[in-house]
Amino acid sequence: MRVFLIMSALFFSGCINSKEESTTITDPNDTSEMALLMRDMFERLEVIKDKIENNENLSEEQLSFASIHSQEATDSSFIKVGLVPMSEGYSRIINQFNNQPSKENYKSIVNSCINCHISMCPGPLERIDNLILR
Repeated sequence: MRVFLIMSALFFSGCINSKEESTTITDPNDTSEMALLMRDMFERLEVIKDKIENNENLSEEQLSFASIHSQEATDSSFIKVGLVPMSEGYSRIINQFNNQPSKENYKSIVNSCINCHISMCPGPLERIDNLILR
């Protein structure tokens, strides 16, 4: 019985003292130029979405982004066939919006983002869905 009590005490003291701190690595990689550009795009588009939803004037809204395909990617797996034409198409849609800021041209921008991410990098699609006008 005495051995049982000693073993139990050691066991429970071991459990109490084994509080290991766990750290979660949220973003193990450095943030790439492409990721920073995408975040900037998202923030700008969020502002425009809010203006559209609040029936505010868009005439002063102008978008200017570096070419997506000219940015350094997080890793080479993001550089896929089709990236350059999609990036160039996105630039054309941005120019259309800048020439005529409108709800329709905003929707074209968001659709372009969705189409590219479906084929290139689906991770951000859930976030991009927040840009869709309801």
